[in-house]
Amino acid sequence: ADVPFATETILSASSNDGNNYDWNDKFDYSSGVIAFHWSFAQQIEALNTHNVFMSAKNADDAVSSWSVLRDGDDSKSINKSLKDQPFNFYVHRASHTDETAAPPGCDSIMVLVPCKPLVRMTELASLPREEAILKYKQQFDEDLVNDVREAVMERLSVLQGFENLQDNLIDEVIDTPGTYADYYNVGGGVPFGLSHGLGQLSLTRPGAEPSTHDNVLFVGASSRPGNGVPLVLIGAKLVAKRAIKKLQRKGSNIQ
Repeated sequence: ADVPFATETILSASSNDGNNYDWNDKFDYSSGVIAFHWSFAQQIEALNTHNVFMSAKNADDAVSSWSVLRDGDDSKSINKSLKDQPFNFYVHRASHTDETAAPPGCDSIMVLVPCKPLVRMTELASLPREEAILKYKQQFDEDLVNDVREAVMERLSVLQGFENLQDNLIDEVIDTPGTYADYYNVGGGVPFGLSHGLGQLSLTRPGAEPSTHDNVLFVGASSRPGNGVPLVLIGAKLVAKRAIKKLQRKGSNIQ
């Protein structure tokens, strides 16, 4: 659970013993993602470990390529297929550096496509968690996910060795902000936490100690010092030291 979820669901006086799903939507959030985890009955030698596919035929395309999915219903392109629009995505191929990531002669990749976070619906806060999550998952329905999937496949198909990629797909797992909310209790279904705008940097980002509970400490992507593995690890170290001091003040012999 991250900070925006915890403050509204676990620590809130109106919480149903944590058996609900809600979050504080007053923050600015980083991008959501639609993730495709694909396994293939072929090796994909054209990919490195980390690959970024960008679409920018001109300056306008370069700008719109980042907003086409994140703008959601406000986008001018809401009724157009993603295949007809510029968009960017990331592909990770672990087997390029770790041959154990796939069986011999096969391969696996993860595709991350930026998208909007979940849109908070206050009427769902009082529902049992399973019902609320099910309704939130509907914000990324099958039609939307299939359109994104086909657009990514079409972009990849121009690479050497990718001509029959669809035919060699043997397993697929898809994640959306709805599934990330379900798995990890993150606000808005955003795996990368709060954004790093000027209003959420350093002292303006949620601190480790909430003002409402003296026996709770926050750590993770949505608290200080910020998101990303290095910053989260630094935050974990600082919170561990603070927890030890708190326990010591209460008479604990912990070191």
